[in-house]
Amino acid sequence: MNLRDGYHDLKDKYEDLQDDYREAVSRLKTISEQNIELRENYSKLAESYKRLKLQYDDLRSKYFEINITLPKVEEKLKEISDRILIPSDRVPDMLKQASPAMVKDVVYGELELKAETTPEIKAKKILEWIMLNLQYSDDDFHQYLTDNRLESYQDFLSLPNETLARGGGDCEDLATLVYTMLKTVLKRGEQIYIIEISSGGARHAGVIYKLEDKLMILDPAGGYVTNARILLEMSVKKGLKEYKIWLSPLAIRREWKKFLIEKEFAKLIYMKPSGIEEGEAYKFLEAEDAVTLWLNHWRKEMIHPSISMVANDTFVKTFTSTQEFLDWMEKSS
Repeated sequence: MNLRDGYHDLKDKYEDLQDDYREAVSRLKTISEQNIELRENYSKLAESYKRLKLQYDDLRSKYFEINITLPKVEEKLKEISDRILIPSDRVPDMLKQASPAMVKDVVYGELELKAETTPEIKAKKILEWIMLNLQYSDDDFHQYLTDNRLESYQDFLSLPNETLARGGGDCEDLATLVYTMLKTVLKRGEQIYIIEISSGGARHAGVIYKLEDKLMILDPAGGYVTNARILLEMSVKKGLKEYKIWLSPLAIRREWKKFLIEKEFAKLIYMKPSGIEEGEAYKFLEAEDAVTLWLNHWRKEMIHPSISMVANDTFVKTFTSTQEFLDWMEKSS
């Protein structure tokens, strides 16, 4: 009886062990499946880690590049900010950067000008060269830095070498080019200034060429010199009749102008306002006469234009009226 009881007791334990074994096998199978899944996830994570490390290394390299280039970008944005012509007190600094060396090849080489050349010839050769070799073109919008904010503005001053490389510019670009070219061959008794007229929100720039107490105004973008418009005259035949057409030289591409003039289809002319007989183109006049004629030239496009600024590379002076400018000019003489 004792043996039988012991046998049944062992049998029950054996059955319990079998149940434990089956449960252990089941758990082992689950753990094995989990292990396989974990290994697969680990492999995926390892691959992701490699990719992230490569991206990190790339970003780290770019970060160092940005640290190197950022000061240069900030410096460039600052330079652009300085060349936005608002406020006007930045003009002298910009004119200092417009060094005569930028245009000496044209002035000394192509035009063969010297300081001893008569002022009228200097002005004529320079202005005609611009009329025949450049075009009027508006500025692109430029981003610039102000108070740590990035702004966008269109009225941007190009230096003479940039204007020449671009093949043209707007009124202040062309005026700065004329200023720099004349500055290269100035002699004692001659002075040059950038001059600005304004009307409402509109502004326009030209150049004052001063000889003793008299002025000549050169306005390349306006196709004007005291006291005449500079035009490209073309002759067109229709049947037996011949017609004349007048175009702005700065509205035509350089190679087209060269072709038309070489083939004698066109020529530069100076057209004086109807009813005005006094003076010739490239003549130095009394300040009031020179300014009045220039303002009259712009009255068709600007309402009540007046002189608002004059500057060179040493100073800038603003005015509330043309008369205030004339008074200042008389005192400065």
